[in-house]
Amino acid sequence: MRIIEDLHTHTYYSHGKSSPRENVLRAIELGLESVAVSEHAGGNIWIGVRGKKLERLNAELRALKKEFAGKILVKNGLECNVTDFGKSDIPKDRSGYDVIILGYHKGVAPVNRFAWHILMESFGGKSTPRRNAESILAAAEAGHADIISHPNLYLKVDIPYMAECARQLGIMLEINSARVTMSAEELRICRDKGVKLIIGSDAHIASRVGDFEKALAAAREAGVLDSVVNIEQ
Repeated sequence: MRIIEDLHTHTYYSHGKSSPRENVLRAIELGLESVAVSEHAGGNIWIGVRGKKLERLNAELRALKKEFAGKILVKNGLECNVTDFGKSDIPKDRSGYDVIILGYHKGVAPVNRFAWHILMESFGGKSTPRRNAESILAAAEAGHADIISHPNLYLKVDIPYMAECARQLGIMLEINSARVTMSAEELRICRDKGVKLIIGSDAHIASRVGDFEKALAAAREAGVLDSVVNIEQ
């Protein structure tokens, strides 16, 4: 059994420590079949990649795809932000991206009432798990997201509802290996609902690319390995 791809890694373009090339080389060293650099999208005030900087990143990833063709599949990803109820900073034209990840992150400007609510909740305010799940799912559906990152991080979500809706939409839920955000019981609910799970390292330095230990341990404990799409048995 092995994990064949890591679609959630960061570089110094946002708040990581390594270059895209270093992430790719580490993935090759580990024998992964594909790796994505999925930087934070521009809606994040603090760490979002936008404008000319985003253009440089995309150009670098295109070059790496060509350079390492036949050795590893380099994917261009984007980790996007929920910005309002059912809204996000997923680009309208996502044709240049191989994978779109969506989640709630601190650092999004509170420009409306719902954004203020989720900001306050992320700092310990009143929790609304069902509404939070509805918002993330509506934004994921509207933007055609592929993966919902680290469910329950910063905002508690209604996992049974999210898992059922994500299955219907064909969206995967991430078991994040930097910080596992779903309990064993919640992971089993995901399995029973039939939603696909994906393990991502959320690496912020090249040495952590392909570090799946925490997520694999959680998946084994919950008995959900068969639901993880990037595991090759």
